[in-house]
Amino acid sequence: MSNIYTQTNEAENKIINFRQGADGRLTEVQRLPTGGRGTGGYTPVTGEESSPDSLISSNSVIASRDKKYLFAVNAGNNTVSCFSIDADGTLKLSDVQGTGNELSGKSGTANSLAYNDADGTLYVLHSFGPNHIRTFTAMGGKLTLRPQTRSVNSPGSLDRVPTQLVLTPDNKFLIASVLFDARPSEAGLVLAKDKTLVTFPIMMGGGLGDPVFNDAGGITPFANCFLNGSSDTFVTVLAAESSAVVSTIGPNGIVASGKSAKIDTTIDGKVSEPSEICWISVSEDNRYAFGTNFGYGTVSTFKIGPDGLAVRASTAARETGDG
Repeated sequence: MSNIYTQTNEAENKIINFRQGADGRLTEVQRLPTGGRGTGGYTPVTGEESSPDSLISSNSVIASRDKKYLFAVNAGNNTVSCFSIDADGTLKLSDVQGTGNELSGKSGTANSLAYNDADGTLYVLHSFGPNHIRTFTAMGGKLTLRPQTRSVNSPGSLDRVPTQLVLTPDNKFLIASVLFDARPSEAGLVLAKDKTLVTFPIMMGGGLGDPVFNDAGGITPFANCFLNGSSDTFVTVLAAESSAVVSTIGPNGIVASGKSAKIDTTIDGKVSEPSEICWISVSEDNRYAFGTNFGYGTVSTFKIGPDGLAVRASTAARETGDG
């Protein structure tokens, strides 16, 4: 038996707790208010009144490694919720705290989380800066906001839009992925092409050191997933390139990326770009990576080998829906 947690991101945000049986079937066992607001379908990054994936993020709900706590962002009002997890997977709300970033419109932009279990530190990412990253002390189910802030902005790009935070499994670095170099506007999208993986060294006590700006092996990295058992090797999906790449992070926070593997973007005999490959997971044996193509409603599989990634199946699964 295991539990799977997801958030609704509706106006009154809730966590849905599913219990998974031995046959893989999911049964809803709880639906709990987070004490915060979701976006309710409104997309703060683009200003769209309604769209799928209104958070434009990855890792908005995470659990601590010891499976004692669950954390969730409430983008609608820039708050974070903490739940305690009982032995049977049951949740109980233990705290809700503001991230310190003020609302500047219909919604906040808190979108991604990473938890440093070694130092009891929770990092919260926001789509809009300049204070993209805020930090909490997370102890005993309670959250205490720290004064430190960090930005993913770079010289010449002072209003960047990141999508995901992820910690290296050894808790030595925090990695932020940057999708856009400016907020979307009527002029269109400014895709992030250079210095798009921003790494921050983890200092004593969980504080963040100065950023190191890295290329991601392609443009518009959306999400990263570390190989199981590895603290330096991870797979990145590149949304606007319809591809994925294997990278390694060195002891100085510098990222080295291999050659990207691009899926077939031909649909009904015509090239349709991009696939908007936005989320990634890795098989337990580290043989395959699975990426979801938001624009197509499909899943692609990549073979992980000593020379990097190779596309195994551009369309390994398809789900009919609204994108």
